[in-house]
Amino acid sequence: MLQHPEKLTFALSVVALGCAAATPGASPHDMSAPRHEARANEHDQRGAAHAAEYDPKASEAVVRCGGSRQRASAILETGACWTSVRNPTASHARRAAEHRRHAADHRAASAALRQAEAESCRGIAGDDRDTSPFGRVEDIASVEELKRSAGVRDPSTSVRGAIVTFRAVEGMTAEWLQRVVDCHIARNSALGHVAPEMADCPLVPKGVSARVTSTGSGFAVTIEGEDAAAAEEILARSRRLVPAR
Repeated sequence: MLQHPEKLTFALSVVALGCAAATPGASPHDMSAPRHEARANEHDQRGAAHAAEYDPKASEAVVRCGGSRQRASAILETGACWTSVRNPTASHARRAAEHRRHAADHRAASAALRQAEAESCRGIAGDDRDTSPFGRVEDIASVEELKRSAGVRDPSTSVRGAIVTFRAVEGMTAEWLQRVVDCHIARNSALGHVAPEMADCPLVPKGVSARVTSTGSGFAVTIEGEDAAAAEEILARSRRLVPAR
C-alpha cells in the first residue's frame, strides 16, 4: 500500500485522533482549511451568544416532592419535600464551553493542514507549487491502469489508480518530482480536494497517495486511491491527460 509523505501523515493523523472523537466533522480531511476556520468562527459566535445568557449569580429554588420536581412557588402535594437551589442559566455555560471546544478542534485541524502544506512545499519554486506537474502534458509519455490483487487467496484484481510516466527532462530527478507531488497532495488537502483549475490532476481526490520511481528513460508516478471511487477518479483524470495521440 502506498503511503502519504511521512511528515504529512503524522501531522494530520495526530490531530485527526484528537478531533474525531470530540467534534464530528473536525478531522483535518473533513473539509478545507478555510472551511475549518469558518466553522470555528461560527462556533465562536454561538458560544458567545450562550455565554451572554449565563449569569453566575442567578439562582432558583427547586422543590422535589415524591420524585416530582416543582418550583418553590407551586402548590405542593403531601409527602416529604426537599428544597435545593440551582442556577437556571447553567446550561448556557455548558453550551458555551462546548462551542469553544468545537472551535478549538476546527482550528487545530486547519493548522494541521496548513502546517503539512508548508512543510511539504518548503523549497519548491512558486511555479512548480502553483502548477500541477500533471499539467505538463507534453512531457507525459504514457498512462496505464494500476491494478492490485484482492489477496493471496483471491487472484482477482481491481483498479486502484493509475501509473503516469513522464519523459526524462533536464533537471528532473525522482527525488525532486516526489517532492513536487508531495507538495500538491498537501495543498489539495488544505484546499479540501477541490481545485477546478486542475480538473485533470489525479492528485486532487481525497485519499490519494503517490510514489515516484525511475524507469531509466523517465519517471513513473504510481497514484493510488484509498477506495474504489477514488481509484476510478484518479484513472479517469489521468486518462484525460493523454487524449488520443
